[in-house]
Amino acid sequence: MTYPPPPDAQLIEAVKEVKRQITLKTLVSCSLDQQMAVRSIRNEKSVRESMYTEHEIGVNEHLQWISKLKSDNKQVVFVVLNEKLTPLGIVSINAIDTLHKKADWAFYLDANERGGLGAALEYNLIQYVFEVLFLEKLNCEVIETNKPVVKLHKKFFFVEEGFRRENIVKNGRIGVYFLGLTKNDWINNRTEVYRKYQSIIDKFDIKFEEEEPAQESPLNQIERARAKNNVNWMALLRLSLEQNPSIATPIVSEILRLDTEISNLTKKLVHNTEHRLEGVGMLAGNVFK
Repeated sequence: MTYPPPPDAQLIEAVKEVKRQITLKTLVSCSLDQQMAVRSIRNEKSVRESMYTEHEIGVNEHLQWISKLKSDNKQVVFVVLNEKLTPLGIVSINAIDTLHKKADWAFYLDANERGGLGAALEYNLIQYVFEVLFLEKLNCEVIETNKPVVKLHKKFFFVEEGFRRENIVKNGRIGVYFLGLTKNDWINNRTEVYRKYQSIIDKFDIKFEEEEPAQESPLNQIERARAKNNVNWMALLRLSLEQNPSIATPIVSEILRLDTEISNLTKKLVHNTEHRLEGVGMLAGNVFK
């Protein structure tokens, strides 16, 4: 009796399912196109149905949210990117409390990206929170109409810690589930979780992209200075209304100083832009000579 030859090792590797490369990159460090794609996902009907609010998010509201994230050290929002760096959804860590070593988290995905990616993200996010951020408790809230997500969290040993009846206004009043996972529970059960869902988790190679320190751009410097000046203008308005010019004078001086800073930064930005345009014009002229 003859036996077939052993399968070629390279052939075995070739037929193995290729892992999908997934990158988690902070929203504030993404390109404008990627940030706008995230807005589109936020406005998908299936996503809005699972959120506390269902209104369609406008461009200004979306950009203001991103702007606030830049100075919010209690929240980090990651964009889920595929191999082509196209946004697929969001993973956020909120209410980060370094004193009590706890945080909340949430995620949402494009309607076409529900086949196992959510579970893989949850596994890797939990690992990140406990092993990289060194937190010891992870919480989440889920509206009562989203029972599949409650079920998913419990698969990762989140425990239902409470249910607040009629807690929010959403097509009437609905309740909210409160779930939590301790670091000890995760350490004691993560091997079991991995073994049980390995076939799903191993479909994805998920990496958190570390932000490289970079010099702050002139546009961001202008935005930051303008934000400070808005506070100063409001303070000046209040003092003026109270007819206290002696206190208002230092505030006016600070406004003038920041306005000078903004003016200098704007001039630098315009000069650099003109210089680049001149370079492009010279290059085009040489090409068509």
